[in-house]
Amino acid sequence: MGETTHPETGGRIKRLREARGLSRRDLAGVLKVDVSSIAGWEAGKRLPRRHHWPAITRTLGADLGALFPQTEAGAPVAAALVDTVGALPGLLVDLTRRTRSQICALRLAAPYVTSAHVQVEWRKLIDQRLRGGTLAVERIEIFYELRRLQETLSNILRYDGRNYWVKTYCVGLKEVPPVFGGYFFDDDEFLLGAYWTGIPPHRRPGLRVSGAPFQRFFREYWDEIWRRGTLLNTQGAHHLGAVRDVALTLGLPKGDWDRFLKEARHLKVGDGAPPLI
Repeated sequence: MGETTHPETGGRIKRLREARGLSRRDLAGVLKVDVSSIAGWEAGKRLPRRHHWPAITRTLGADLGALFPQTEAGAPVAAALVDTVGALPGLLVDLTRRTRSQICALRLAAPYVTSAHVQVEWRKLIDQRLRGGTLAVERIEIFYELRRLQETLSNILRYDGRNYWVKTYCVGLKEVPPVFGGYFFDDDEFLLGAYWTGIPPHRRPGLRVSGAPFQRFFREYWDEIWRRGTLLNTQGAHHLGAVRDVALTLGLPKGDWDRFLKEARHLKVGDGAPPLI
């Protein structure tokens, strides 16, 4: 943000914080920043980093566009089609490398496993960052088949104790039309798509969007949907009752749970990368 001052935004943050009865320390605790950062923002010396904006507006009950006007945000609305075969693999890697802290993954359709080969480098990069503690992943999915659930269970075991969380909805649905899904990177960039009928890879386009209106829409959408569903790894790999319940609903015989769990512990994708995120 350079040496530019932002007294109006700083004043807004201070007034909203005080109106909510929050101390600077309270707000710093929510955002996981130093109290000195809050003081600097309120003094207008600097703007909060962009990935803090959604949490600030939620905590203070403010509108993103009002608290961080477009003149200060400097983030124009942008949208571009993305070819799922030619451009998608490289774009996923690029966006993940630039992601500061969080990826939200949404997959609410398609009873098949997305082709792995277009995501090899990306899955390895996410694996490295999760293990290194530099990335948090929140993932929402409808599970249609035991294989996909087993891949997810493998991830839960692999990332035990790390910031990897999975929620499930509507377990066992058999048939749906092509439906929205995608990845949200730090609330700044959104890579959206439809899960089309047939077996991927395909050349149906995805959509890459950014800008304040998309930030507000998807953050509020995610906050709403994340409150629902069933969290599968409440206590990481040490409590897998919710995963077992989903597996039984999908048709796994009760006597096969130990085998299913053992296979998940040793599951590998043929390309050597971890199972899909």
